Amino acid sequence: MKRVLGVVVLIALAVWVILIYWSQHLYYKAKKSEESENKIEVLEKAGKLYSLNNLVFYELGKSYFDLGLQTLNEDSILGQAYIQKSIQNFERSIQLNPASRFTHFNHAQAVLYMSYLAPSGVPGGGDLQEGSFDGYKKAALLAGHNSQIFYEVAKLFLSKWNELPDEEREFTIEILKKIVSGKDRARLQTLMNIWAMNVKDYALMEEILPEDTQIYRIYTKFLGEKSLSLEERQRILADGEFMEFERAKEEYSSGENVFLYLKVRDASRHYQSCLDILKGIRFYQNLTDGRQINHAEFNRLRKNAYLKLAKCRIAEGKTLKEVEGYLRSYLALEDNLAVVEELESFLRARGLISGNLDASLDNLDNLSFQMFLSFKQNQYREIIRVGSILKKSFIVVPEDKKKGYVEVLRLVGDSYQKVDYVYDAAECYQMALEIDPDNLETLFKARQNHERLSNEEEIRKINKRIEKLLSPAEIDFKGSLVRKGRSFSRELVLDAEEITLELEFRGDGEEPAPLITVVFNGKVVWEDYLHGETISIPLAAKVGKNTLVVLPVNREVRINGLRFNVEGLRQES
Repeated sequence: MKRVLGVVVLIALAVWVILIYWSQHLYYKAKKSEESENKIEVLEKAGKLYSLNNLVFYELGKSYFDLGLQTLNEDSILGQAYIQKSIQNFERSIQLNPASRFTHFNHAQAVLYMSYLAPSGVPGGGDLQEGSFDGYKKAALLAGHNSQIFYEVAKLFLSKWNELPDEEREFTIEILKKIVSGKDRARLQTLMNIWAMNVKDYALMEEILPEDTQIYRIYTKFLGEKSLSLEERQRILADGEFMEFERAKEEYSSGENVFLYLKVRDASRHYQSCLDILKGIRFYQNLTDGRQINHAEFNRLRKNAYLKLAKCRIAEGKTLKEVEGYLRSYLALEDNLAVVEELESFLRARGLISGNLDASLDNLDNLSFQMFLSFKQNQYREIIRVGSILKKSFIVVPEDKKKGYVEVLRLVGDSYQKVDYVYDAAECYQMALEIDPDNLETLFKARQNHERLSNEEEIRKINKRIEKLLSPAEIDFKGSLVRKGRSFSRELVLDAEEITLELEFRGDGEEPAPLITVVFNGKVVWEDYLHGETISIPLAAKVGKNTLVVLPVNREVRINGLRFNVEGLRQES
């Protein structure tokens, strides 16, 4: 009996294995078929051979669903019947393998589709949609936040936001947070588009978005391009800039830390990164409320970063010429005499500057910088002494050295002014203008000096020379086209510290109204929707060169021209 029983068991196992194998064979055969009806026929045979293969019922569910969609237009009742069979097969597959995220997802899709087809009042019809949400949730939980299914569920739930129960809304927020934190630009862009079409709740986006400047930039660009809330865009931009400022401080601190261990190359990278971040801040806080960057702290950080970067470059073996730009930027911001003297000692100790100005007479590049450094230390009489030597000397200045020599003469003139030798200052400025007649900085200095001398005739002459170099008060751009996302830049040479700028655009009356950002000398001074053809902006300008940038955010614009009214513009003839 035992042998017979053993043989029977072996035969049963063999039959079972054969059924499994043949069922699996039919499953793969069905997958290759492109016709839904043929696929269903083969899969149903496979299901009868072996009823525990969840993949067979999963594929049956997909096939019935596809067939239902194909049939709906011709026979809605038959189409609904097919979709109902799809749901039944998905449910059978879930019973056999409850952990299949794909089955849960496709089952939820079929149920949701059926909820649109089921007439209201049909038993169970009103609950279908809620059941589909539950299926999607299970699929997302099984999938993990890096999967495509997780992303698809997030998109669908967001598109159905107004229909979601509170529990599903909370779940949607959580999965959206995980997707957004991945920083996938394409996915984030798609989610924002769905949000704009179906939700448009700024509080929801605020809850979803992490405090990340890269994501903030994507979001604010989207708000601008879609002509959505300007207030929200500017608030987020201001918050993002505040975060960038905090990051700049962290970069500076990191530079300080590695510099202590003499890792000057690493320190240089951190200081340079700090300066790059600060350069990108446009102070959107001036247009909105919220967290504010302290201007004094901003300038102090920028000043110190310039100095530390210069010192790192020097430690790397760079020459004075290679670091002079950083040092001048630092000195332009530094007013502490003791700190400037400390810098001079540092440069002398490394042999980059000489112990006195006389030793630099044969090197105009070094002389102009060292004179600038001495001027910052109020060493006016020492500069005048060296200037007297220069005036008595016969110096042939090469073309490439003229800029440095003009600065030397101007600094000598500035020093004469500081000690009230205004006639000698006038002589130095005149010498500088003979070398570079169109040097605006020298012309401004010379005019200031003649004002102290009350020399009206010379003031009028200099004003005529300055006016030739100034930007015209009205410029015609002939309707220049500026495309969305591009910039329109102009340098304005001004002789005033306060102006009222008017920009004129060519209106086309089309909606949406153009959203325009105006940046002046690196700071945003105006951003709004253009409701007329002209915008007027009062500005604090610099005497000399100023930079104007116009940025269309949501659509292209045409700029007809600009004009400005200057308070205090000198127009003596």
